[in-house]
Amino acid sequence: MDEKNTSSIKNAIEDLLETSIFKEISKRNNKNFAEKLAVWLVRYILMISSMNESLKIDLEEVLYNLHGEKFRKIIEVTEKTFYKIKKDSENFDNYIW
Repeated sequence: MDEKNTSSIKNAIEDLLETSIFKEISKRNNKNFAEKLAVWLVRYILMISSMNESLKIDLEEVLYNLHGEKFRKIIEVTEKTFYKIKKDSENFDNYIW
């Protein structure tokens, strides 16, 4: 990997760590955990983006190819959770959790 790509990846990780959700993750867990999560998310995003670019398949198919039937379970669980959070957020003023 050349220096320009390495720098861009490092910048992407730093940008991600500056978001409010990662600041909250860092507070709730710890800074090291948040940094490792940011690194893995950037890697994951780059891999998924590359698969989409080279194979010309949509995001859901890429994710299904990577995770198989577990992807469907992830969608089911997260949809329920996001629905509950949305419903609860109408009653509370929290951004996350």
